[in-house]
Amino acid sequence: MISHWRSKSRPERRLMLSLIFGMMCLVAGSALSAEPTHKYDGVYTGKKSLTKGTASTTCPAEADVSVTITGETLAWTDSAYKNFTQAFDPAPDGSFGETHIDAGGNVFHYHGRIVGEVIDADTDNPDCDYHWHLKRVQAK
Repeated sequence: MISHWRSKSRPERRLMLSLIFGMMCLVAGSALSAEPTHKYDGVYTGKKSLTKGTASTTCPAEADVSVTITGETLAWTDSAYKNFTQAFDPAPDGSFGETHIDAGGNVFHYHGRIVGEVIDADTDNPDCDYHWHLKRVQAK
């Protein structure tokens, strides 16, 4: 085989090497792009704990929370909201945040970070603030 390789002219060898290098780059590029586009997709569950405000029926001291992330959408369900949907655009380090103003002019803000399988986030609105601690229970 070596003698066959050496019997090729210089232009043929360059072409052969270029083809081999090109195929290697194509395979490596495909492997790198195989990473999921939306690495945070999944269902996360856990608790929210009151950090500011008075515990009441409006502001429970603690409640269950479920978050579903699908692509660029984050939807959550808790004692006050059912499948409430917001835009989701995390930074490369997993940090995220959004502000929502409802029809009545109430401002709701959340910000947090996903590290591995865990979301730690803080929410605030006029009545009560919460810290959320959620773990991914299902990947999408």
